[in-house]
Amino acid sequence: MIKLKLKEIAQAIDGNLDSKYFSIDFSGNIEIDSRKIKPGDIFVAINGNRVNGNSYIKEAVRNGAIAIISEENDPNLCIIQVRDGVKNSKEIDQPAVVAMGKLAKYVLQKLPNILKISVTGSSGKTTTKDLLSDLAKLIGPVVAPIGSFNNEIGLPQTIFKCSEETKVLISEMGAREKGNISHLCEIVNPHISIILNIGSAHIEIFGSKENIVETKSEIVQDLKETDFAILNKDDEYFGKISSKTKAKIISFGTKDADVLATEISFDELNRAQFKLNYKGQNSLVKLKIIGKHQVHNALAAAAAFLIKGVDLNKIAEILSNSVAKSELRMQYFESKTGIKVLNDSYNANPESMRAGLEVLQSIGNGKNTWAVLGEMRELGKESKIMHEKIAQLIIDFKIRNTLIVGQGAKYIYDYLMLNNYLGSANYVETVEEAIKNCKVLLAKNDLVLVKASRSIGLERVAKAIENDFSENLLNKTQEVDQ
Repeated sequence: MIKLKLKEIAQAIDGNLDSKYFSIDFSGNIEIDSRKIKPGDIFVAINGNRVNGNSYIKEAVRNGAIAIISEENDPNLCIIQVRDGVKNSKEIDQPAVVAMGKLAKYVLQKLPNILKISVTGSSGKTTTKDLLSDLAKLIGPVVAPIGSFNNEIGLPQTIFKCSEETKVLISEMGAREKGNISHLCEIVNPHISIILNIGSAHIEIFGSKENIVETKSEIVQDLKETDFAILNKDDEYFGKISSKTKAKIISFGTKDADVLATEISFDELNRAQFKLNYKGQNSLVKLKIIGKHQVHNALAAAAAFLIKGVDLNKIAEILSNSVAKSELRMQYFESKTGIKVLNDSYNANPESMRAGLEVLQSIGNGKNTWAVLGEMRELGKESKIMHEKIAQLIIDFKIRNTLIVGQGAKYIYDYLMLNNYLGSANYVETVEEAIKNCKVLLAKNDLVLVKASRSIGLERVAKAIENDFSENLLNKTQEVDQ
């Protein structure tokens, strides 16, 4: 974090602060969790859906917070009081969240020389963010989100990690409704915006793919003519998105794109090898991350730095050495008892579910394959047909065994039972039952894909397999992203 006076922070967020605190210097961390507060930090008291941060102000002070950002006030404490709020999904007013955005924007204004790259898409955002982060080191110190800090709270937290030494800021942008990405772009004001793809994720919220296009396109709509919009030439909505920006368009893909992948092949773990082509030059890339879909993620990341003049061969080398960093995303491991697992349990939508099953099919040759699948949420009225399409893929890909978990995913099981599935179909109601069944059903050399929307909690199944069912995971609860 850059060094600021508390007076400067109060002015940036339109907050009220007692003048006796104006001259206090701040250069620590800004935290929303009172437990993480260290001496010299600022605590932001967010009134959330489950927890009201104002209840933890005194704990934050005890831990060393020099100031508090809150809509509440206490004359005995150094509080920057803010009142300009916005309601969250539970209709709770959140002035502290608005304040974080204002302060993040101010911090970036104080750091005008940072290259700002933002990425969105229906799937692949986090993997691409990780690849971008690796490539950015070719330019200099980089700040990128931890995990999926892609909303109005996570984005400012990422920005607060920037300093005078930072050369590149990578931001991931998600959306729960129209206008979310526009708001995030107002904070960041990116120089380069990437749209990976348009899929069916969150279609229950947005109502249609066309509305998803409109929402994702917000990331390129306000770019200047000197900025860059990096777009997927292979996506059916490329033309529509292209028409929504005045920025310079750089396409990526496998057919007639500016940044082009040719001579694509895959190894036994479904890791891609391809020629990376740009402006008449090419270089070989051998990815270490798993899945055919990673080709497009790698192309998008490469494009962001090719347009900045970074050497093609150096980019290819970095991409070839990049490994998965974010948890629960196509992580491959083998248990001590020889069960092989593809843990892709972080999230699921129709596109990513298909990609996961393709990997299972591709690397499962000669192995006993298992698809342990839970619900793909937020599909609305499309839920039944989308889950049935996944069931048909299981049949088409000749996946030998399935374990379907939870009522929301039962459409898959029902379809398999009614449509001549030749494999073993199993259904359980809970994650606990899934763990018990896996313990009985799985054997050495089995290959298991674990995938569902994050709120289902199937990561517990993968964890149980990894630990050879040696620890009691049945009653453990984990925090999940909604």
